[in-house]
Amino acid sequence: MLEPETIDLETTPKFRNFDWEKAKNFYYVAKLGGFASAGRFLNITQSALSRQVIYLEQHLGCPLFSRHSGGVKLTRKGEELFDIIERTFVGLKGFTRNTHAEMTNGKKRKIRIAATRSSAAYILNDLILEYNREHSQFIFELIGDDHLIDIVLNDVDIAIHVDIAIRPIDLNVHDISNEQNVQQEYLFSLEKKLYASTEYLEKYGEPQTVEDLKNHHLIGYAHPHEHPYSEVNWILKLGLPEGQLHQPVFASNSIECTIRAAEKGIGIVSNYDENEIIKKSKLINILPHVKCKELKEYFIYQNYLKGDKEIMALKSYLQQKISSL
Repeated sequence: MLEPETIDLETTPKFRNFDWEKAKNFYYVAKLGGFASAGRFLNITQSALSRQVIYLEQHLGCPLFSRHSGGVKLTRKGEELFDIIERTFVGLKGFTRNTHAEMTNGKKRKIRIAATRSSAAYILNDLILEYNREHSQFIFELIGDDHLIDIVLNDVDIAIHVDIAIRPIDLNVHDISNEQNVQQEYLFSLEKKLYASTEYLEKYGEPQTVEDLKNHHLIGYAHPHEHPYSEVNWILKLGLPEGQLHQPVFASNSIECTIRAAEKGIGIVSNYDENEIIKKSKLINILPHVKCKELKEYFIYQNYLKGDKEIMALKSYLQQKISSL
């Protein structure tokens, strides 16, 4: 038996005073580009978040951000800490996943997929259910949520979940395409169009140009800040100078409610024709040449899943099915 090494406790690094929670909060300030957006994401006040980062800077003895009127920017030491935190948590998640894989003893594998609310409900749900019928060894958990997520540092117990994100790459956030720990592969594109009911068009006529929309009733989305990945109120900007918005005749944060309002002849609505709710409605596409900026959705996963045959098979299935929609 090997003799235990003599350990010099005086020179051994002490981690008990390092606050990993504050380090994680620092990570999100860097990731989201500022204290305000990180505070909303973490549900922490901006002032409390700022105090935590200041404490961390004092503890480490170096500034992590340079503050300016436009926000914050990582210092050289801040960039180093950001990379260390990300590598540490990715390594832990990969380790716990592999440990679980060796100990499953025949248990079903749970695959957790996070997508935007609209894509989850009206594009992905039926496809996942179809796939699950043919692959009953999996338990799928499909989460529809439009809030910003971080696939690297999320709070899911990776020992029982595998995280996949299906959503756009948001360039206002720390650019995911530059992250060494994350893979993203194009899945499908969406373009919003304009729709109205026959009843509405018979009553108010059909607009011929976007400028005509100022004389029409438009349906908008309430709480647009809850949808960071798309221009939900694109319709309210059409035909107006930059910075101005049409006043909607009705607004809701529910896709179902906005489509129902359009079906009842309340006004004109915008949505994606790939969505099942639009396909099943009797709404008519008006001004067919008018489309919003293309929204590209990606299949996003961590590097350690690249060799995972089950995850890659799911990705290939979705790519094939969605391309034929």
